[in-house]
Amino acid sequence: MLKPDILKMAINNNVNIKRAKALLSNSWDEIYEDSPFVAEMSVNDVNLAKELVRNHIFKNVKIVFDDYQSVHNFVINNEKYMDQLAKNALLADFQ
Repeated sequence: MLKPDILKMAINNNVNIKRAKALLSNSWDEIYEDSPFVAEMSVNDVNLAKELVRNHIFKNVKIVFDDYQSVHNFVINNEKYMDQLAKNALLADFQ
């Protein structure tokens, strides 16, 4: 079940939800192209995306967090958009 603050963000289509959705749809490059000054993908984005997946909020998710190959491919393709903490959060379950 979603925490109330996350539910409120989802209802309001908060920027954090947009960032998590971009992560889940593997379209961070589109966010970056629209605004190259946008902050890098962060551990908060990763954690929110994982929470949204656990609660089946979005369809057509392009990353499977419990599949190493899926996460590895995502990291390789998006490493230039993420900070080290985000990368660590994505790979933590496999270390």
